[in-house]
Amino acid sequence: MLQPNNNLEKASYQPVELLQIETLEAANSQRIVAITVEKIRQSLDLEYIFQTTTQEIRQLFNSDRVILYRFNPDWSGTFVSESFAQGWLPLIQQQVDQPEIVENVSECSLKNLSIPPIVDTYLQNTQGGRFSQNETYRVCDDVSSAGFSKCYLKILQQCQARAYVITAIYQSQQLWGLLAVYQNDAPRKWQTDEIYILSQIASQLGVALQQAELLKQTQSQKEELAAALKDLQQAQAQLIQNEKMVSLGQLVAGIAHEINNPVSFIYGNLKSADEYTQNLFSLLDIYQKHYPQSIKAIEEFTNFIELDFLRSDFPKLFKSMLMGAERIRDIVLSLRTFSRLDEAEMKAVDIHEGIDSTIMLIQSRFNPASQRRQIEVIKEYGNLPLVQCYPGQLNQVFLNILVNALDALEDSVVKGRWTTKKYNLMDNPRIYIRTQLLEPDQVIISIADNGLGIPEDTLKQIFNPFFTTKPVGQGTGMGLAISYQIITQKHGGSLECISQSGVGAEFIIRIPLIQLVSNL
Repeated sequence: MLQPNNNLEKASYQPVELLQIETLEAANSQRIVAITVEKIRQSLDLEYIFQTTTQEIRQLFNSDRVILYRFNPDWSGTFVSESFAQGWLPLIQQQVDQPEIVENVSECSLKNLSIPPIVDTYLQNTQGGRFSQNETYRVCDDVSSAGFSKCYLKILQQCQARAYVITAIYQSQQLWGLLAVYQNDAPRKWQTDEIYILSQIASQLGVALQQAELLKQTQSQKEELAAALKDLQQAQAQLIQNEKMVSLGQLVAGIAHEINNPVSFIYGNLKSADEYTQNLFSLLDIYQKHYPQSIKAIEEFTNFIELDFLRSDFPKLFKSMLMGAERIRDIVLSLRTFSRLDEAEMKAVDIHEGIDSTIMLIQSRFNPASQRRQIEVIKEYGNLPLVQCYPGQLNQVFLNILVNALDALEDSVVKGRWTTKKYNLMDNPRIYIRTQLLEPDQVIISIADNGLGIPEDTLKQIFNPFFTTKPVGQGTGMGLAISYQIITQKHGGSLECISQSGVGAEFIIRIPLIQLVSNL
C-alpha cells in the first residue's frame, strides 16, 4: 500500500535536494526522461496518460509493479492505474473487490491486526504526510530491515512489496498523488539516477495532468454552453409558439365574430326566403287556375324567364345556398376546434375531431393542381375514449406534421420519384392517419406518407430548433421542434419519425390517455 504509518517516519530517506550526479549520467538521464515524457504527453486523455505512465516506467525501471495513487479531496486515496509483471496480483482489482481498503477508517492498530484487510490511513489522517510538506520522494531498499511496525509490514505484504521508491506528483503546487515503483521479488538498491529520473517524470506528469484537467474543464464548459444554447432555442421556440397561438386565437376570434353573425343571419333567413318563394309560386298557380287565358305580354315574359325551369330549379338553388352557409359555419367551427380558444387548459377531448378539423383547414392542398395529383387521406381510426390533453396545442402538432407530409408528397410528385412499396398502394400519393389505444393507458397517433422519405443525416436533425431543408422564406425550422416540445414536455409523451429513402415517412405520436400531475 502507498500509505506509510507512523513508524515509516522513522525510516531512512534521502533529503529533499537530490544528490549531484555526473555530467554524462545527467545527460543520459535527461534523455531518458525526455523520451518517456514525450510518450506520456502524446495525448491529453487521462486514461491514456495513466496507462502510458505506469507501463513506460515499469519497463524503464525493470520493476515488478508501478502504481499511480490519487488523493481525494478528503485526503483518502484511490489507485487509478497500475502496471505489473506477470505472476503478481493486481492491486486495483483488490481495491474493487474490497472497497473498505480505501475507506476513512484507520485499522492499523493492535486490536484489529487479526481482521483482514488491514488498512492504513496514515496519509489521509495527516493530509498527505510529509509529501504535503514538500517532501518529493521516499526510498526503501528493503522493507524487512527498515524498522516498520508489524501493522505496516502486513500492509506491504498485501502489496507484495520488498522494496519501493515513491515520488510525489504536484499539480499547480498542490499535492495530486503519488507515483510508486515496487520491487516484489527481492530487495533492491535504488540508484541515484533512478530516483532523479522518477522525480523528473513525476514533475512532468503533474504538468500533463494539469493540461488534461484544463481540457476536461473546457470540454465540460463546452457541453454546458451547448446545453444552454439548446435550452435557449427551446425557450425561443416556445415563445414563438405562444405568440403564434395568441395570433391565431385573435384571428379566429375575429373570423368568428365577423362571419358567424352574417352567416347565421343568412342561414336563418334562407328558410323564410324558401317559404316566401313557395308562397309566391302557389299564388301564381291560383292566378293561372282562375285566369287561364293570359294576355300576350304575360305569355312573352313567362317564356323569357322560363317559368317552368325556374319553378323546378329554384328549390335546388335554395338548397345549395343552404349547403354553402352550412359549409361556412363548419369552417368557422373547425377553426374554433383547431385553436380551442375556449379550451386553453388540459381537458378530455375527442382526438379524431381535432384531426378532422385540422384536415378541413388545409383541405385545398389535397385537391389536384396543375403539377400535382389528388392527394388521398386514408383514415384508420381506432375506438378511442376521450383523451386528456391540451387540445389547441395537440392540433398544432397535427397541422405541422400534415403540412410536412403534403410538402413531401408534392415534392415527390414533381420529381416523379415517389414510391408506394411500403403500403402496397395504387399509383397515387396518399397520407395514412391511424389511431389506436394501447392498453391500458396510451394513445398512438400515426401520420404517414408514401413520398420520397427522409435521408438518414436529415432524420437525425428534424426535431432540432431552426433546422429546415426548405428554401429561405418557405420554412422556419420551428414546426417539428415545437411539436416535439408539445408532445414530450406538455403531454409527457414521445414523438418519433421512422423513414427510409424511397418509402415515405411515418410520424408516431404517443401520449398518455390520462395525464399525470407532473405533466399538468
